[in-house]
Amino acid sequence: MNLEILLLPENQITGEIPSEIGNLTNLSNLNLSNNSLTGSIPPELGNLTNLNYLNLSDNQLTGLIPNEICPLDLTWYTVSLFDLTPISSVSNNQLCSPYPSCLNGNYYRSGLGPYTIVGNQNTSNCD
Repeated sequence: MNLEILLLPENQITGEIPSEIGNLTNLSNLNLSNNSLTGSIPPELGNLTNLNYLNLSDNQLTGLIPNEICPLDLTWYTVSLFDLTPISSVSNNQLCSPYPSCLNGNYYRSGLGPYTIVGNQNTSNCD
């Protein structure tokens, strides 16, 4: 499939992210933020080798963040306090640690200071 950009934020989408999304190998931009998605992040996202922007923030995703996303060339953070480039995000979910080593650290966004790459997570259901 030749789909390159899939933007579905704020659409009240429910259910799990289908593993078949990993078949959309031409995707460069995937935004499923601000929905009501549940379940885990499918490791098949690691098949999206052209992906450079991923936003799964503000859902109800659970479990571990798959290590398969680490080889992707995702822009997780900006190095400038004034850079308004979109940031990949998995924040504001219910994702449990340990987080993949590629997500250790902070990013800076529009002069507001450092934030952890994984952002805020409700870990009350984590073991």
